[in-house]
Amino acid sequence: MSSITITKEATMPLQLTELRKLIPKEYYEPPTVKNIVYFIIKASFFLVPLYGACLSDNFFISALLTLISGVFLFSLGTVGHDCGHGLHVKPKWLNEAIGQFSMTFHGLPYAGWKHSHNTHHASTNEEDKDPDRLWLFTDEYLAFNKVERYLWRLFHTRLFWMSAVGHYFRSMLPWSFKITEKTKSAEIIKDARIDLIYFFSILIAFHGGMYALGFGFKSVIIHFFTIMIALMCLSAYVRTEHYLLTNGTNVKDKPWLTSRTVLQNPFLDFLATNLNYHVEHHILQVIPHANLPKIRPLMKRVILDAKQPYAEDDFLKFMVKAFNQEFFVLERNTFRAIPFSELKAKQIV
Repeated sequence: MSSITITKEATMPLQLTELRKLIPKEYYEPPTVKNIVYFIIKASFFLVPLYGACLSDNFFISALLTLISGVFLFSLGTVGHDCGHGLHVKPKWLNEAIGQFSMTFHGLPYAGWKHSHNTHHASTNEEDKDPDRLWLFTDEYLAFNKVERYLWRLFHTRLFWMSAVGHYFRSMLPWSFKITEKTKSAEIIKDARIDLIYFFSILIAFHGGMYALGFGFKSVIIHFFTIMIALMCLSAYVRTEHYLLTNGTNVKDKPWLTSRTVLQNPFLDFLATNLNYHVEHHILQVIPHANLPKIRPLMKRVILDAKQPYAEDDFLKFMVKAFNQEFFVLERNTFRAIPFSELKAKQIV
């Protein structure tokens, strides 16, 4: 198992505040013009193929165009992620407008997603707090019924690339509709409820326009499939970002222990809007995605000089690892990984 083992040696002093002071001020500024151009390109490669898929009567052409549209919808989601941190462009109103557009078509109410995501950053991999936690304790797994256990095992091994689809319906989308169950902040509740109006207004206006053009509900169906494709792409990145980085010790203010940077080709960097530089993103959420590759060499050197682990991997190699990874749960208190084969041998599954 390729998880990081956090040893006593790996707890030498390395202060998050000191790491952040090392970054030159110019890296805190987004390349606004470049990012606007990239947003237009990504939005075009989402909308034009979607329109073409609605226009075509050929199933295979429609399927191909839907696939292209879905891949670039995933890319728009990573733009929305950058906007959610207030980092993609300036001024703020334009950043929020781009974020609203990107996340709405991604199938997520923007304000609700922002709060949920901020919780993930504040409590990465923490057992009862992180809404995006990828692992289970033994007792949590055993509390599932047989169907739930089977699906959890499946979506965390061979079908890991589908895991965000289930998470979308189970947690991400319902968050905005069950806002009062998730937070007591009156301001967040108000923002999320107003955002639901924007969310439905944009979708109704878009699909209403497509209906008026004579496509009926075809655009709704194709858009649904583009969201599923986008979530499948997202599943791969979510897996690379935090999987197999379980914390068996106090990792508060040590985000380099719970995140992974994945190296890939420039086109995939473009699609992911550099979100794959995830160690750097969790250390410095106030750095625009465009500048994350620039700070990586410094962050890596300082972390390794402090005898702390810096998790990195090749994208394709990690996908193979994730596909072949045996399902496991963690023993509470010790955080020892217990493979499914061991659970079966003890006849407790």
